Amino acid sequence: MTLLPLTRTGPADDVAEALRNEVLGGFYPPGTPLDDAEVIARLGVPRDIARGALASLEREGLLVHSLHRGLEVVRLSVDDVRDLFATRRTLELAGLEAMVRNRPADDVWLQAAVVSMTEAAKAADGRAAVAADAAFHLAIVASTSSRRLRTAAEAALRELRIILAVADRVAGDLDDLAADHAGLLDALVHAPPPSARAALLDHLRRGESRALAVTHGA
Repeated sequence: MTLLPLTRTGPADDVAEALRNEVLGGFYPPGTPLDDAEVIARLGVPRDIARGALASLEREGLLVHSLHRGLEVVRLSVDDVRDLFATRRTLELAGLEAMVRNRPADDVWLQAAVVSMTEAAKAADGRAAVAADAAFHLAIVASTSSRRLRTAAEAALRELRIILAVADRVAGDLDDLAADHAGLLDALVHAPPPSARAALLDHLRRGESRALAVTHGA
């Protein structure tokens, strides 16, 4: 399972996907200006394609207009982070309830995400680890089989991946990230429902604390 499955229809979409991956992977930290001249210089594309790609990211909320600075990577406030994690708790607890009803059939995508995280840790690939982290949690919500809940989760995780990429770089230990998710997977699939719920809430609480620490320091 992947986050943000998008259908590409032209060159601007390809460029938008490349920029999206860089923004979500932490290559451009929150508040970094990003204009068509930067895209043209880095990717060697015509101006109209660069502008089309930037417009796509602006529509998704990854870029915003800032006074006197033009387009820049969105900054998340403390209130934004708290609201996004409150949203995640609601959505992921709904996914957990569905998982409990369907055990053990819903752990395939979770296992795949943990494998991806483990491989990313071995390769010291922070971007891939963050992407696998997001895929893991999206898979929890996808257990509900609700397209609307999944769409809401994608939107929340898309915003959070900007700050989580920075948070995970600050934490710096991808092996711990993979091990933490492996332990959470075991709890979600095998532990009694109250213990699985407690494990998920504790995991999200710790993730929120890391994100808030980065936000306060930004």
